[in-house]
This record gives sequence, structure tokens and C-alpha cells, in this order.
Amino acid sequence: MRRIPNDIRALRRYRNSRLYRSLTRTLRVYNRLLLERLHDRGFTDFAPSFPALLSNLDTRGTRIGVLSMRGGVSRQAAGQLLKEIERCGYVELKAARDDARATTVHFTARGRRLLATVFELVDAIERDFASTLEPGRYDQVRDGLLRIADNVDPGGALGAGDRP
Repeated sequence: MRRIPNDIRALRRYRNSRLYRSLTRTLRVYNRLLLERLHDRGFTDFAPSFPALLSNLDTRGTRIGVLSMRGGVSRQAAGQLLKEIERCGYVELKAARDDARATTVHFTARGRRLLATVFELVDAIERDFASTLEPGRYDQVRDGLLRIADNVDPGGALGAGDRP
């Protein structure tokens, strides 16, 4: 078993050198920048909780159960959050065409404007992140993380782990 450092500086050095900490810090800043910039663009009702589901919503609609699985939340939590997102006008819920018991979630016109804005902002944020590294290194880092994610969580890629 690994010895836990007693010295606080050694403990912090260890923690700060782990992938988990770097990913968490980067994601926290990424999400904060995205939220701030969305608010600056007029999407002032966009909440920090929305990306968990909206980032997993297909443009042709997605069942609530699939969204909850992709977002890593319970169906009940997804349903509650979707009601809030729907009140803001980003999505609408409809009965599934092939199963009246199932509900699908679809972007509204406002939701599609949001999605287009998110694409622009994500590109800008990633360009900013890339500028902190030598040319080409950011692509290597991103591609390496994608390979790791695909290896450790092959069903987590959008569409790959969805149940029919």
C-alpha cells in the first residue's frame, strides 16, 4: 500500500500531479467560461446543470432514458431537469413515434440557436486552451484523452452505449 505523505506540500504536489485533478480543474474552468460567455450572448437563464443533458441531446431527438444514461443521472433527475430546461424554451418533450409510453426530447428553435452558439464558444475556448501549448500539442493531448476514454468507457461515446 502506498504511504500517504504527512507533509501538506508533498500531499498537494502528489494530488496536483494526478490526471484526475488536472481534468477536474480544466473542466471546471471550461464550464465556467462557457456559462459566462453564454450569459454574455443573451442566454442568461442557462444554468450550470443544463449541459449534463443538453450536451447529450441529438439533433433529431433523444429519449429521456438515453439522456439520463448518457448524462449519468437517474431518470427522475433527468425528468426534473428537463422540465426546467423546457421552461426556459430550449427543448420540448414529445411522445415517441414508435412507443407512446416513451418521451423524446427535441431542441426548439431557441435550443438550436443555443447549440450553434455553444459550438462557436467551445471552439474559442479550445483555441484559448491550445494557445498554452506548443503548436500541435493540444491536438495530441485531446486525441490521447479520447483514446483513453474510448478504452475505459467504450459505451460512453454518444450513440455507442445507447439501448435501442
